[in-house]
Amino acid sequence: MANGDTFPPGAGRDTLPQGFPAGMRVLVVEDDPSSLHDLTQILESSGYKVTRKASPREALRAVEQNRTGFDFDIVMTVVHGDDGGAGFDGVDLLKRIRGRYPVITFSSDNAVEMVMRTIKKGACYFRSKPLRHEEVRNIWIHVVKWRREEGSEVDDPDEGGSDGSQQGSDEIQGPSNNENPHGRK
Repeated sequence: MANGDTFPPGAGRDTLPQGFPAGMRVLVVEDDPSSLHDLTQILESSGYKVTRKASPREALRAVEQNRTGFDFDIVMTVVHGDDGGAGFDGVDLLKRIRGRYPVITFSSDNAVEMVMRTIKKGACYFRSKPLRHEEVRNIWIHVVKWRREEGSEVDDPDEGGSDGSQQGSDEIQGPSNNENPHGRK
């Protein structure tokens, strides 16, 4: 594809709403204020609409305020290595909202056990901290793939739904050909 754009199977510029991913709604959960600020800046500069939460419990309240599941297109949450009962954490959030949204987990603990723990609990993707701009910019790929697997269309945030006649923007950029969008080696 031109410019190294990569789309999930069954998706291309002609199947995405105009301006996509601009306006995609992201719920970001990060307990480190500096990391939350940085992640928010990357997302907003990439055209995403961001709701920030400093804890998984706050994020769950935001999700439960709208049971229809249309407030967010994707959730990104930090997870921590300690599996102990320190309270409600990112993995607990993942277990409560999986199936309603695609969930990307991220952590400074990139051990295989951590990755597999979140994937088994329903995460569609895992990334190690610090998150790179390109990885964050391209989270839309996971929304398209997740919705395709769920049998849903990708909504146009400005229209409230996709009618299939919209043309995609030339500003969409997927990962370069040497980047693996699935995080696998």
